Amino acid sequence: MSQSDDPGRPETTPHGPTGGPPAHGQQPWDQQGYGQQPWGQQGYGQQPYGQQGYGQQGYGQPYPGHGPYGAPGRPARPAPVVVAAVLGFLFAAFGLLAVLGVVVGGAAFLQLAESDPAFADLGAEAETAVGFGLVVAGLLFLGYTALMIWGSVWALTGRSRVPLIVGGSLTIGFAGLIFIGALAEGEPASMLVLLLVLAAAIAMVVLLTLRSSAQFYAAHRFRRAGR
Repeated sequence: MSQSDDPGRPETTPHGPTGGPPAHGQQPWDQQGYGQQPWGQQGYGQQPYGQQGYGQQGYGQPYPGHGPYGAPGRPARPAPVVVAAVLGFLFAAFGLLAVLGVVVGGAAFLQLAESDPAFADLGAEAETAVGFGLVVAGLLFLGYTALMIWGSVWALTGRSRVPLIVGGSLTIGFAGLIFIGALAEGEPASMLVLLLVLAAAIAMVVLLTLRSSAQFYAAHRFRRAGR
């Protein structure tokens, strides 16, 4: 028999379930054309809605202070670093004034030693000792001034905070010793000035050790290492 044994089953042909050929431009039932995809699926190179493609920033953010393509950028300078550097320049100005005072005082002393008979009794050795002391004091103040300027510049540029911390510590120690002497002599005006100097020096050191300052210098170290 050429017919199907099941009389209720529809005859199937290669053209479709009805036996008729498909219309021009149409496709058979449940079949998809070349290059098409089922409903709900995406083609090659496409991405779901809300997702990011190649080269776009996905999960997480880049390290603060980074530039494009992962290159380290220049981090923002925090306010504590700026204030500490300004105080450092202020102490450097005081050091420069001290150097000028030593120079002027040394010149005045030499002039008085030559013109005033009262200084003649001191002798040549005493004059040499005084002159040597003035030279040493001038060199110390000059070195302190250079340290504070160097430390302030490095602190602002993010190079290092260590020189300015060292200069601030020296200022605290020196001002503390003078304050003890002024306290023993009972001079209120000198004590007030020295208290202000001590407070400014302590504030400078504390500002450089804050967390924001530490992150600023760490970012600069990372930036230099990234090069």
